Amino acid sequence: MTSLQCEATRWALDDDDDFYPGWVEVRLTDAHGRQWVFFDKPPIFGGGDALSPKATYPIAVTIGCVILSRTSDPDGNEVVTISTGGRPEATEGDRSEFDVRPDQLVEP
Repeated sequence: MTSLQCEATRWALDDDDDFYPGWVEVRLTDAHGRQWVFFDKPPIFGGGDALSPKATYPIAVTIGCVILSRTSDPDGNEVVTISTGGRPEATEGDRSEFDVRPDQLVEP
């Protein structure tokens, strides 16, 4: 499966919260320079045991995705449209499709 490289920026719950396995905030900067924020459980982001309330953030993580298309922007740079399949969705607009740079992808 193809993965999208992102960055976990913080543990999204206070240490006092009794909620397992907790939630993390993850950020993606797309091919157009726009930043997107995701909140979900650590296993969704492939961070394993590295994602915890006591971890030092930011931490490199990934999101599973599917490549929908490959195009070029007006400057001739390749742009890849991907879908996260709805898990996770970006907090703004419940988006699951994004334009990213090819170097943001880890392909099998």
